[in-house]
Amino acid sequence: MLYLFIIIGSMIISMSFYMYYHFKVSGVINLVFKLMTSFWFVLLGVVAIFIKEDKNINLSILILIGLLCGFLGDAILGLRRINSENNKVFFGMGLVVFLIGNVFYSRAYLTFSSYPKYIYFFIAMVITMILIVVLEFTKVNLGRFRICGYIYAYVSSFLLITVTMGMISKASVGMMLALLGVISFIISDFILGYLYFKKINPSKFKFYKYINIIAYYFGQVLIALSIYFLI
Repeated sequence: MLYLFIIIGSMIISMSFYMYYHFKVSGVINLVFKLMTSFWFVLLGVVAIFIKEDKNINLSILILIGLLCGFLGDAILGLRRINSENNKVFFGMGLVVFLIGNVFYSRAYLTFSSYPKYIYFFIAMVITMILIVVLEFTKVNLGRFRICGYIYAYVSSFLLITVTMGMISKASVGMMLALLGVISFIISDFILGYLYFKKINPSKFKFYKYINIIAYYFGQVLIALSIYFLI
């Protein structure tokens, strides 16, 4: 456990530097700070696999692949500040990579639920439809990312339902960490989407961006940490 806390502490320090310099340095340096921070939650997942006593390798690998997708997605999204001409291209690629990561997370946590799977698909669809109505009501224009965004929203909703049902079916520390992690991760997605597709007052942009960063890394850390506690 000590190793896990050391890694988490290191990530918090790295994240602090990333947040401090986010609006102060060039795109390349900013990307380095970002990937240094993201490296820690991947390492946390790897170490958790090796030091846990009751190893469920298949489950752990699925979650680890999701974490690696997060790292790759961070790298791709970070390229937007280096090559702004291809901003939308990198955003779309990053969205797809994170979507794939959410699929792996969903597959892993689906193991712990005993409810009929068709219920998940139905509830996720309902949540997605509600979200679409909210987006239309608040006049958030997804533009060319409309279809991809809706698909991502559906996959994220399915992931949320999966961990929620898993927590209800087999309540444990690991599932609680997973649930809190996924909720935090989804909150960061909402904030990022809001910042990208909605015009924000410059005075508020930094605040929301900092919340986005904290929620994202907090979520990924909890998901990585769940590996150690899940059996």
